[in-house]
Amino acid sequence: MRSLTIISSLAALILVGICPIAKAASLSGTWRGSGFVNPKSGNREKVRCRITYKRQSNKVFRVSAVCASTSGKIRQTGEVLMVTTKRYVGDFYNSDFDISGRVRVVLRGSRQTVSFSSKTGNGRITLRKR
Repeated sequence: MRSLTIISSLAALILVGICPIAKAASLSGTWRGSGFVNPKSGNREKVRCRITYKRQSNKVFRVSAVCASTSGKIRQTGEVLMVTTKRYVGDFYNSDFDISGRVRVVLRGSRQTVSFSSKTGNGRITLRKR
C-alpha cells in the first residue's frame, strides 16, 4: 500500500511538472495573421504579421516579429513571460524606430490575440499557428 502511495505521488509530481511545459510549448513556432496598428500621430493601418516564438526557459519565450502595412515593414523583437498557460506578457523593441512597449498574448488553441502598446501608439493582431 505504501509503495502505491509513493508511486501515485511521484506520478502526480511528474504530471504537475510536465503539464505547464507541454501547454507552454504550443506557443513555440511561427504564427501568421493580421490586425491593425493605431499610431498616435497618424491613421489606423491594417497590418499582416509573421511572429516566431522560441523557448528560452520554462516560462520565457523570445519573440521575433515582421509586420507589413501600406507604410512599409515593421520589425520587432522581444520577450514574453507565461503568466498562465494561456496568457503571456512582455516587452518589445523596434530598433528601426527606437520604440519599445508592452505586449500581451492570449492563446486559444491554434489561435492567439496579441495586443501591444507604446508611447507612440497601440495595436492588435489575431494569429494562427502555421
